[in-house]
Amino acid sequence: MGNIRKFDTPGIRTKLFIGRETVGIGKIELLEAIAETGSISAAAASMGMDYRRAWLLLKSTQDAFSVPLFVTQRGGSGRGGASLTPEGEELIRSYRDTMLRVEREFAPMLDWVERHQQPVADEDDNN
Repeated sequence: MGNIRKFDTPGIRTKLFIGRETVGIGKIELLEAIAETGSISAAAASMGMDYRRAWLLLKSTQDAFSVPLFVTQRGGSGRGGASLTPEGEELIRSYRDTMLRVEREFAPMLDWVERHQQPVADEDDNN
């Protein structure tokens, strides 16, 4: 019999729907990685994704907003980079603050669900 993994506990995932785009935890974490690394390619690498995927995620995020969330500088001798605008930083803060409130609000329900959920078997148990 397999072990129940930590990530098999109940949880909440939220997405913002902004026009035709969505923003969820993955895009927020990508923006945070840019703030930490100062680079889209370094941010992508830190998340285990390729540059093209990161750029497409950032473009779709930016397309939802009328103000820039990040700015880029071209490479060359001064080495390029990327940084968040104040609006990008505010999006992260607001998203994180809201998610904390959502998690607190849902905590009693998640506790109940966890007590009553069916154990999730490891994939190896199905072979």
